[in-house]
Amino acid sequence: MPKRRWIVTGVVAGLLGLVIGGTVFAAPAIAAMACPQCYGLGSRGDGVYSDRDDPAHRTMVAAAERRVAAFYGERTSDARVLICSTAECYRGIGGGGEKGRAFGRWALMLSPDGADETIASHELAHIEMHKRLGSSYDRVPRWFDEGLAVVISDDERYLKPAGEPDRCRVPYEEAAPVTEVDWATATAGGSDRGYLLAACVVSRWLTENGGAPAVLTAIEDLREGRAITP
Repeated sequence: MPKRRWIVTGVVAGLLGLVIGGTVFAAPAIAAMACPQCYGLGSRGDGVYSDRDDPAHRTMVAAAERRVAAFYGERTSDARVLICSTAECYRGIGGGGEKGRAFGRWALMLSPDGADETIASHELAHIEMHKRLGSSYDRVPRWFDEGLAVVISDDERYLKPAGEPDRCRVPYEEAAPVTEVDWATATAGGSDRGYLLAACVVSRWLTENGGAPAVLTAIEDLREGRAITP
């Protein structure tokens, strides 16, 4: 596990960079990431902050981090994790109706409904991708980023159980068009169908291209300006 060396000014600079770069988050969220204690979140060790001193939170985050490391072979990111056990807490740190939210390569927030290994793994997968791509992160197609996060988190809401020859829960032909539409369209009205479709496409892509090593190759391609194709 990477050694944590958090300096508040560094966190603030990174989060402000997201705003300057065009990704705008609510001010309370940025402030909470920089100073969790200011929002009633206590340090539970290893970069985990929560509103309740529950050892299960740290254990859950550690398990999610191991999932990401197992997929990539190692984990290069080192995110601050904010966990709320109540809806009031989550709203107070800038959360909305989502289960969790990642902030670049710096941090993530988990709602009461998202404080589990699957959702934490999903958000940490985004952070790991962001860290590995650096300034090239905006080149990764959203369908690929989201679909890969579903695969890494092994989210059986959107995938059949591991070991199935085809993990798609919908016919591939039905899922494939997700690569050609804007992500906002794929998730219009709060629908999570986009995740179902993206997970199908990416799981098939991994099978056909050699699994996790192909993702490392794809990351290098993106850094060099080449595109990912389904």
